[in-house]
Amino acid sequence: MKQEMPIEQLVAEMGERIAAITLAETENNIIPRFNQAKTVACVDAEFRVHDDIPEAYQQGIFSRPASYPAKLRFANATSRDDSEKDIRGLSIRVSNVKGPALWGEDGVQDFLLNSYPALFVGTPEDFLGFIKARQAHKEWWFFLNPLAPHLKSLWIAFKSRQKHFSPLDVRYWSTVPFLLGESGEQVVKYSVIPCSDYQTTEAVEPGPNQLRAALKAHLQRGPARFEFAAQKQVDPGSMPIEDASVIWDEAVSPFQTLATITIAQQDFDTPEALAVCECSSFNPWQSLAAHQPLGRMNQVRRPVYAHAAALRNKE
Repeated sequence: MKQEMPIEQLVAEMGERIAAITLAETENNIIPRFNQAKTVACVDAEFRVHDDIPEAYQQGIFSRPASYPAKLRFANATSRDDSEKDIRGLSIRVSNVKGPALWGEDGVQDFLLNSYPALFVGTPEDFLGFIKARQAHKEWWFFLNPLAPHLKSLWIAFKSRQKHFSPLDVRYWSTVPFLLGESGEQVVKYSVIPCSDYQTTEAVEPGPNQLRAALKAHLQRGPARFEFAAQKQVDPGSMPIEDASVIWDEAVSPFQTLATITIAQQDFDTPEALAVCECSSFNPWQSLAAHQPLGRMNQVRRPVYAHAAALRNKE
């Protein structure tokens, strides 16, 4: 078993290397994100908590039926060309939430998700190894180094990159676990599941911005909807907190729908709107205590994400 590095050391080295990588990739005075770098769009939405949630799930933002304003950012993990295979990202900010935040701004709850149910690395140490490889422009060496290969990571990276016609038809997962409630007894992962009446079945305006075009065309036809669901940890052995590369089996623990996200037609693709979207930032620790992020991977995310956001926005 690999030795764990101190969190402070991981954070410091990750922050330094990510800053160097993103500064080197600056274009038109815009410092990109290390991950989810391509902005597809930011849209306003309604986040409606259901009134028939099982009692055990009635925690935090889900403690009572209510509707909240939300902002959603859709993104590509690495590719600037929407037509290429990639992992898609969805970041959600729910506003007007009652209660203090663990970090950041009170009254705000963030959820960060990807289009595959596991991360390609299980630990922050392995993620730091990938960051080092990327900084040296030797990503494949991270996966195939004969002295320390990461073949499972390579398989996940291969499998998770897909072609998509619309970000509104993609399912997203939190990949890492969170508390549900402040007692510490319930652990969950989240998923956002498309459930619109309409689905995009072919590329709209094929090319580098086809996902943005598909999102616009969908909303012109009617609203887009997602279910927001939680999956309970029922077996710590097969559903670990500390290995983000493990998929929790839905046959063992099905997802329970807690809320519906609805996106209405709106203007989101103006240069001004896209510029504001580019400057947005999300953090899993921008959260109520009832949804506290868990595990060492989440521990490093708070300061690393915050440092990267400050760098991008030149704070």
